[in-house]
Amino acid sequence: MSVVETLRELSEVWQLFGDMPDDTTLGVDLAALYLGISVKTLARYRQNGDGPTYVQYQSEDSKARNQRVNYLLKDLRSWRDSHRVSSTMHAAQVRGLAFTCLSDLTEPQPFWQITNNTGSTSKIISHALTTPDDIFRQLLEEPNKKVIWTSIEEALFKDWINVDERKKWNDLFNEVLNYLIKSSNAALEKQTIETALNLKGM
Repeated sequence: MSVVETLRELSEVWQLFGDMPDDTTLGVDLAALYLGISVKTLARYRQNGDGPTYVQYQSEDSKARNQRVNYLLKDLRSWRDSHRVSSTMHAAQVRGLAFTCLSDLTEPQPFWQITNNTGSTSKIISHALTTPDDIFRQLLEEPNKKVIWTSIEEALFKDWINVDERKKWNDLFNEVLNYLIKSSNAALEKQTIETALNLKGM
């Protein structure tokens, strides 16, 4: 059973998070869920040193640190609040949503998805990292809503609940592609000029 499914079985889970004191210790699974990111992404943040502060105790018989990692809830809250965004375009500038190359667009991202009662039709609701907290909590409690991991490219070929929400990501996708096309053309033009100058100087 996934972490999300387990938490759905707990009554008032988000109230539980709200009632927890700042010095509550959470494991990586709950920390990732609280932030709305994957455990893998959270591990990458630790490796790069640009994620929330974490706790890793030293082994008694060695100076090397063990593999168990914990987070204090106050550090997760602080880090999350520092990444609040006002729009999807603003969210694209947040670490983990800053697209600079084609591979970024094919990297799996967390999206909320709704499935009908028969399970035959599903639609994208929104990107999990740009979903407001109150809506995120609501979605977590509904059994026909789930988080799927898919690329921006793949998500844009699925049906969405809200066409305006899809348009934001479509515009972002086009913006990145246009930027890459212009950059490639500029690099080609520069090399063409340099080559012509070199041939002329021979």
